[in-house]
Amino acid sequence: MKNLKLFATIVALLCAFVAESRAVNLSTYYANANKKKKAELKVALKGIISNHKNLGYNNLWDYYEKVDYYERNGRKQVFDYYSDEIAYFPEPSSMNKEHTVPQSWWGGGTSSPQGQDLFHVLPSDKAANSAKSSYPLGVVTGKVVYPGSGVKNTRMKTGKDASGQMVFEPCDDYKGDFARIYMYVATCYSDVNWQRQSDLGCTLNKGDWPTFNSQEFINLLLKWCREDPVSDWERTRNERVYAEQGNRNPFVDYPSLHEYIWGDSIAYAFDVNAPHGQEGFDPDDLPLGPDYPVEPDVPDDPSDPDNPEAESGTIKFAELTWTPTTHPDYGPGFTATALGLTLSYYKGESNVAPVNVSEYGEFRFYDKSVFIIEGAEILGATFYDNGGSKSDCSVIINGKSYSFTNKEFSWTGSMQPFICQANKQIRMSSMDVIVAKQDLPDVIAPFSLSPAVGPNAVFDVNGQYVGRQLPLRRGTYIVRRGGKTFKQIVK
Repeated sequence: MKNLKLFATIVALLCAFVAESRAVNLSTYYANANKKKKAELKVALKGIISNHKNLGYNNLWDYYEKVDYYERNGRKQVFDYYSDEIAYFPEPSSMNKEHTVPQSWWGGGTSSPQGQDLFHVLPSDKAANSAKSSYPLGVVTGKVVYPGSGVKNTRMKTGKDASGQMVFEPCDDYKGDFARIYMYVATCYSDVNWQRQSDLGCTLNKGDWPTFNSQEFINLLLKWCREDPVSDWERTRNERVYAEQGNRNPFVDYPSLHEYIWGDSIAYAFDVNAPHGQEGFDPDDLPLGPDYPVEPDVPDDPSDPDNPEAESGTIKFAELTWTPTTHPDYGPGFTATALGLTLSYYKGESNVAPVNVSEYGEFRFYDKSVFIIEGAEILGATFYDNGGSKSDCSVIINGKSYSFTNKEFSWTGSMQPFICQANKQIRMSSMDVIVAKQDLPDVIAPFSLSPAVGPNAVFDVNGQYVGRQLPLRRGTYIVRRGGKTFKQIVK
C-alpha cells in the first residue's frame, strides 16, 4: 500500500538528500519519442537510452560511491534496496553487486552492457543477495523463506506465488522502484536474447513490444508503479547515474510513462513536453474539476492550527465510541474520534475480521491489519500493550518494524495521515500521541475523488507526485484518471 511507501529510511533520507538539479532538458533529451504511442514509443526510447557508457562490472563499486550513497553521521552509507543492514563506503566486504534482472536470463556474463548497467545492477547485502537468488519479481502468497542465508528483514521476502513459482517480493516502499527498473531493462535491452535458463523463471522475451512475457506480469508492474510512484530518491539516483553512465531511466523522468506503453493510455500519443505525457497537455487548457472551497465556518487565520481541536495526549481505546466503517482498500473496520483526531482500524490483509474494541476493553490489532490516525500531522506515538499480545508481535511503520519492550514501544517522525500495520495479534490498551500544530491558510476539509473512476494519481503542475487524493492545500493539481488528465483547482 502506497501510504506505507515513504520508504523505510524516509525521514533520514529527506533530511540527508537535497534534490540534485536536473542535468538535462527532458523535452530535448527525449525529442525522438515525442508524439509516439505504445510499441513505437518504446522503440524510440530504446534508441535514446541504449547509447550509454559501459562502465565495467569490476568498476561498479567506484561508481556506487558516487551514486548509491547518503550521508549518515558524516559518513557515506550504502543505499541498499534489499536489506536493513548498514554498510559504509569504501566497498564493504559484506556487500555484493546484484543484478535486479537476473543475469542467468541472458545466459550469464557481466561484460555485456546489461551486465554492468548501473540502473539495474545494485549494491546488495550478501545474505540478501543469496536469498533473492534468480527469482523473478512476484507476490509471495506461501511460506516466506530465505534460502541458505537465514536473512530476514523488512525490505524483501522470497517464497512461492499463487502459481507455485518461487519469486522475490520487495517491500511496499520499493515495489515501484523495482517495477521501473524492470521497465527500463525491457526498454533498453529489448533486443537481448532473453531466455529461461532454469526452473527459476524469466519474465522477459526478445522483441520490441511488449517484451514482458505475460499480461499478468505487466499488470503487476503497472499496479506497483501506480501504488508506489516515483520518489525523491529515484530522482536523485537518476541524475547521479546520468552523470556517470550518460543515460536516464525515462520511467523515473515521466511518472506516467508506463501507462503509454503498457497501461491505460496506449491509445494516446506521448508528449515529452508534459510531466505526464498527455498530448497537448497544458494545465490552463485542461478540463476543470469541481471547485472545492474552504468550508465557510473555518476561519482563514494563519495563527490558527491545522486542526484547532487536535492536541497531544493519551488515548484509551476502550473508552472511545467505535463506529463500523469500510475502507475501499483496507476493507471493513471501525472508526472513532479522540483529541480532535480520527482513528480507524481496518481488516486489511488480515484473515480475521476486526472486532469492536469496546466489547473487550482492549484494542485487538490483528496480523496485517491497518491502523490510521487522520486530522493532523503526527510527530510521535507510543503504544502500550495490555499484556495479552502474542509473542514476537510488532508494528510496522514506514517499512520499519517496532517491537514491544516492557509492553510498549515508541515511534517518532512526521506523518499525515499516520498509518501502521500489525505483525501478529497485538492487544493494546492505550497510546500517547504527539500532534503537530500547523497553520491554517490554504487548508480545506479532506475529501476523496470519485471511487468510480478507479485508482487516481494526483500531481502538482511540476510533475511531482502528491498522492491518490487531492491534498488539503489550495492550489492547482493534475489528476490522471484512466488515461485522461484533468486539472483540479482547490480554492
